[in-house]
Amino acid sequence: MIHRPWASPHLRTILTVCSIVILAISSLPGRIQAQDPLELEGATGPVNKEDWGLAITPYAWFAAQASDVDNATLRQSFNDLASITNIGFQARLLARYKWVTFNADWTYADQRSGAGIGRTSVDIQLNQHILDMKVGGKVHDSRTSAQDGGVGIWVAGGARYWDNNVDLTITTQPIIPSNDPSVDTVQTGQTWWDPVLGLAFHWPVTPKVSFAVRATGGGLGIGNASTYMWDAEFTALFQLSRRFLLSAGYRSFKYDRKDSEGEEEVRQKVTVMGPTIGLSFGIF
Repeated sequence: MIHRPWASPHLRTILTVCSIVILAISSLPGRIQAQDPLELEGATGPVNKEDWGLAITPYAWFAAQASDVDNATLRQSFNDLASITNIGFQARLLARYKWVTFNADWTYADQRSGAGIGRTSVDIQLNQHILDMKVGGKVHDSRTSAQDGGVGIWVAGGARYWDNNVDLTITTQPIIPSNDPSVDTVQTGQTWWDPVLGLAFHWPVTPKVSFAVRATGGGLGIGNASTYMWDAEFTALFQLSRRFLLSAGYRSFKYDRKDSEGEEEVRQKVTVMGPTIGLSFGIF
């Protein structure tokens, strides 16, 4: 049989599962990409003199996470999270016209895990999409033409969308072996939007090496948004060629949100942190 509850105890189970996998392969969500090849010095001159630009950045976040759902606490290493992931993919897209930028950051995860207690086993399948979209632009640029000094600053605003579809299959083996097992299926989901603002800094040291700092904040309890969320990252950038850029750094992310009301209210806090690596491809 199929149920669609949105209250305890199923709600707590669902939120706990979602906390384990959120950003297991991710990244919660993009900001204006100061490190993108389209914003840096190219082999034939400053690339950002061109009016249009487009780049794609596949990336990975080797994250560990800590989740608190009411009084329940979960701690998961990157290996723990990777072991329950069937399919995972992350990529950013940056489109630019002159100084105005549009950035989209998409994370997809298909994850499955199971547990058993006595005669009862629980199979959990999560299908998750996280999409972050921002529009912004460059507000300051004192970087030298040789890309060996100065600083570039970008600001952006937009929203981050979360979509978690959870299937729980609860199987109870009969006391009498000849009887059929009892199977219950729970299908539900959790979706919300977080309004966000982003800020990014880029410091070139040499034409081939530079550093970037990014920060994002939002939520603010608007509608069904998180009470708050923040995201910060520091990266070292290595220009491989005019159209290829390697980035490596460290990122930390946290959100706090409430679901349902009254006696059924559940509070969820998630913290994710770990090293990141990505490769940007400047298409034009």
